This record gives sequence, C-alpha cells and structure tokens, in this order.
Amino acid sequence: MLREAGVILTVTLILALAAWLLRDPRLPLVADVGVYEFEIEHPLLTAEEALRFYEEGSHLFIDTREPALEGMPHLPGAMQVRPARFDDDLRAIIDFIFPEDPLILYGDGLQATAAVAGRFTERGYEQVSLLGGGLRAWRKAGGPVEEPTGGTR
Repeated sequence: MLREAGVILTVTLILALAAWLLRDPRLPLVADVGVYEFEIEHPLLTAEEALRFYEEGSHLFIDTREPALEGMPHLPGAMQVRPARFDDDLRAIIDFIFPEDPLILYGDGLQATAAVAGRFTERGYEQVSLLGGGLRAWRKAGGPVEEPTGGTR
C-alpha cells in the first residue's frame, strides 16, 4: 500500500512538472502594448516616427517624468510638464506652447504619460501624441539625448 502511494505521488509530481514546463507564460517580463489591452485616446507613435517629426522640427516634445530633470538624460529641447506639477509647469512654458501646436509626450510609463496627455486635451490641445517605448526606444532609434550636466535646464 505504501509502495502504491509512492508511485502515485511520483507520477503526480512528474505530471505537475510537465504541465508547468509546457504552460504558456501568462505575464511577460516586459510590458508590451501588443500584449495588454490598454485603451488610450491619443495616437501612439513609434520612436522612428517621433524622430522624423523631431528632425523636421514640426512637433514640440514634452517630458512627463518625475522628479525634476537634474541628473536625468532627456531629449534636447524638450519641455517638462510633470503630472504632480502640471499646472505650474504648463504656466512656466505657456509663452512657448499653443493649443494648435502638435505635441509628443514621453515619460517613464505609457499610462502616466497618457494621463498627462489627457490633461493637455482638457485644456484645448488637440494634436497630442505619445512616444511608445519612451527614452529607451528613442535612443534605440538613434534619437539624440542630452546627458545630465548637474544643473537645471
């Protein structure tokens, strides 16, 4: 009887291990927009598309990352509008940015960046897009990046 229980336990463990090894992974280690259903209201641009607009000088770039940019690499010429200081940051650049300007926002995460984009839309900005993949994708596409110099910009 004890021998039969040992055989059943061994077979069960082997089957459980096989099922575990053959299962589909449910969560990838890196979030991929193609894997997750994430509804965003604004166009999602590839880094290559955004780089083309950057080189044409046709769009303004907005960095939505927290905290302040001291010590953080950023796109040259990008303005900063952080979620926690949205109104203050927008007030600081209001002379340089107009509701008809096409904007491309980038940040640490697509969801947080989309939230800032929504706030721009609420204030009448109509051409708001998001940079898919953030600064990492931008660098990979060959986009220029300013490295930190220790001061504020």
